[in-house]
Amino acid sequence: MVEIAPAEVNVRNFRFLAASIALITAAGCLQVQPQPAVPPTTMSSIGPFGSFTMTSGSNCTGYATLSGSQTSVTAACFTGSDNIVMCTNTTAANPVMCMPGDGHLTIGGTTGDVIAYARVR
Repeated sequence: MVEIAPAEVNVRNFRFLAASIALITAAGCLQVQPQPAVPPTTMSSIGPFGSFTMTSGSNCTGYATLSGSQTSVTAACFTGSDNIVMCTNTTAANPVMCMPGDGHLTIGGTTGDVIAYARVR
């Protein structure tokens, strides 16, 4: 029977521990990137027990022209003040204010500007 010196056992344990830590660290770096949102879709099906139509919802984007310094867009896709909305002034480099609410988006800016908006999340 071959005896292993205690120093050799410690080296083997250390190598095993170091390899385990490296493997766990590398596995944590291999993550799947977030996928873009699925575009709105409508699907219908007809079967022997009836039919149905399923809609994934609207993408909640559009343009609004400011007739005054403020306007409001009404859409069911705006569900509250915690929505993330992106707004851009497509007419000029003027500031824009967008504030989502329950069922609407309030847009503020310079009169006559066209504002592009999109609910991101």
